[in-house]
Parts: sequence; structure tokens; C-alpha cells
Amino acid sequence: MSTTTYTITCLSPVHIGTNMKYDRFTATFHQGTWYVIDLDRVLAGGADAEELARDMAERTFSWAAWLKEHDLRPQQVSLYALPCPEDPGETPVLEAIKDAYGRPYVPGTSLKGALRRALLWHLISNNDDHRRLVQRYLRICLRRREILNALGTSPDFRPERVQRALAQVFGLQQNDAQEWQKTLYLLLEVRPGSVPEQRDNKRLAATLERLGKSREWLAQKIERAVLGKDPKYDLLRALQVLDSEPLPAERLTVGLVWTYTLRDGHLVEKRDQEGQYKNYAEWLPPGTATTVQVRLDEFLFSPAARELGLAGERERVIRSLAGACNASAQRLITAEKEFFSQHGRQSLRDFYAQLEASLAGLPEGAFLLNLGWGSGWQAKTIGDLVRAALGEETFEELRRSYGVGRHPQTKQFSKPFPKTRRLAYQAGAPVWPLGWVQLTPTAGTTR
Repeated sequence: MSTTTYTITCLSPVHIGTNMKYDRFTATFHQGTWYVIDLDRVLAGGADAEELARDMAERTFSWAAWLKEHDLRPQQVSLYALPCPEDPGETPVLEAIKDAYGRPYVPGTSLKGALRRALLWHLISNNDDHRRLVQRYLRICLRRREILNALGTSPDFRPERVQRALAQVFGLQQNDAQEWQKTLYLLLEVRPGSVPEQRDNKRLAATLERLGKSREWLAQKIERAVLGKDPKYDLLRALQVLDSEPLPAERLTVGLVWTYTLRDGHLVEKRDQEGQYKNYAEWLPPGTATTVQVRLDEFLFSPAARELGLAGERERVIRSLAGACNASAQRLITAEKEFFSQHGRQSLRDFYAQLEASLAGLPEGAFLLNLGWGSGWQAKTIGDLVRAALGEETFEELRRSYGVGRHPQTKQFSKPFPKTRRLAYQAGAPVWPLGWVQLTPTAGTTR
């Protein structure tokens, strides 16, 4: 096992949440500070529990008014307090993850998720076979019912029959049909040569019917084909990412995040009849730094573990972790810089220009990642590769089929896609995207 310690530095606000929100029943704002109320302290201070319960049942209840009425200061009854530039009012405040002592940290799972996405992106973008797999898989998902119809009411999954069905649906030549049939068998987890002996081809037909049916699990087949068929064979099994060292609670701050959308070619605050699309969030501000350890299980690449199949291309990628992550980051930075340039947000364009300059000047072994809440569809997916593999027309067909980017009320599909971004505020203006961090190795790798 080799271990590398990194300094992880926030380059823009980072919010990794708990799915909990604070509101006027759980917290209050007072003179530039956000106080999360500790009910135990309130009751220990002599409050009558039944009276307090009745007061909180009132529609107009607020801790600010209640504390003033009972001659208490928020500092006396708060669990913790954070800087907050303005009163959130009725807008909820998203809680950041903390340890048992109330100290914020960066979970290893969040870091590993961002690394997983970057490695998957790198493996696919640098391998023609993987890109063809993505293209065939998604086209098969879109046409799965036509394939079933072509196979008839008594599905026969022998290769020749499947090839004829695929050739009919996609207009393929014989050689191409063989490659598509192999892709289909891979996706259905059918072992070559086993199909004629399958006792229950209806099960295979049912699997094909379900293939890619769920948007949430659409990418799972791609991940398994590229990173490993199950957790035992998954490349990320070799990478252990620990939680970061905790930070003092006062390192957090509360800030405004507003969803921006394109309107008449300009990026503007999203507002409609449903209200304003904004949140406040506890976040780690830019400049915050802590350390994290990343471990690589060398045994999994040894001859003794050859059966796992992790050696070769996948081993090379994970050993060049910084290069893979930076290639993925460069692609995202370029796309976002162009987006903000086109749509009139110079401050965001400048942020990405600075980020690009930082990327070019990173010390050896350092890399950029985007993680946490609010970083957007492009940072969380391999959507740019999917779009390139399918072409714009089929990509739009995929979006319509799976409801990607569909407005929940109007049912209209956003175009261009994605057309919204969450932006973090400073001094009343949007200046940052969310979630950018730099990881810099602090010393040599230990073994």
C-alpha cells in the first residue's frame, strides 16, 4: 500500500451537504451572524417546554422575536455561529457536513466520487473502443423495443439471429452487426457461447427490455464495462481516499447561491411564478486548506492478483492520477469559460481564465477537481463525451427519451443544454462557480 498526502485547497466555495436545511424554526440571523439554535440550551436557560412548543406552532414564529421577548441573546443559546452577509429570511440554509465535534471536513467518498468521474472520463476519451461502446450502448437503449420486435415473439439470442435483428434496426453491414451483437452480449452480461444453451431466453428478453430504462442507472453499464464489472473487479477498489483532516468550525461561512438561466441569450437570475431559485449554504470559502491521504493498493496490480484484470491500461491511468484529473478539468474549464464569455458574465469568465492559468502552472503531482453540491451536470457526468459520441441529433433524442433537462411544469426541454448554472455570491454579485479544489502532494509517496 502506497500513501500520498495532499493539501486540498478550496479555489471556490465548496458545499458538501447533509440534506438538512435550517430555517426560522432552527436558526436565526443577527447582526451579520447566522446562529443555529440549540434547544437544550434554550430549555436549560429556563424556557418552559410547553410554552415554547405553543409559540413554535404559530405561523409567524421566529427565534429573533422569541429571544428578544425573553431577553436572551442568540450567543447564549446557539449551537454554533457563522458569518453571514445578509439575513436569509425565509430562504433555507443548507447545512454542511461536519464530524461528531461539529468540525467541517471533506468526506473521502466525495473526493473518490470526483476521482471516479475523472478517471472514467479519461479512459473513455482516450480509447476508441470505449467510445464506440458508449455509442452502441446508448443507441441500443434508445431502440431496445425495436430490437425486441425484430427478434420476434420467441426470442432467439443466437449470435446470427441477434446480428440480423441489429442489422435490420440500425441498417448495419454484416461485420458491423457482429460488433454490435458483441456489445449487446456485454451489456446483457451474456457469456459468449452460452446463449444457445440458455434455458430461459425470456429472461434475456426481459433484461433487454429493462436495459437503460432508468435514467438514474443509465451510466451504470458504461462504468462497469470500463472500470470493472462489479466491486471486486472495479478499478477504484485500488484507491482508498480517507476523510480530510477536520477544520475549525469557524472556517465555515454562510453564502448565497443563485441559479442562473439563459434568457434571450443572457445569463440571468432564475425567477418565475414559483419564486426565486436561490439558497443559502454553509460553505468552505476559497483559500481554505486541509490535508487528505490517498492510498493505492499495490497488491491489486501484482501478478498474484492478475485475475482481477486491473493491470495494463487501467493501472497506467490510476498511477497517473494527476494527469487524468487535469485532462478532465481542462475540458470542463474550456467549456465553462466559453459559456460565460458567450453569455455576458465576465467575472465568471475571468474566474475560469485564472483557473486555467493555475492549471498550467501546477507543481508536479498536483491536480484540480470539482466536487460537492452545485457543480452542475457537466462536472458530474461524462455528458460531453456522450454528446460527441452520439452526435447532436441523437443526443437530443436521448434527452427526450430520458427527460434530461425537461422543465417539471412546462415539460419543455431546455435548449441549449445545460442552460443553468449555480453561482455563488460575494458582496451582492455572482463571482464563483461551486466546488473547485486543488490537491497538491505535500511530500513523497510512502510505502
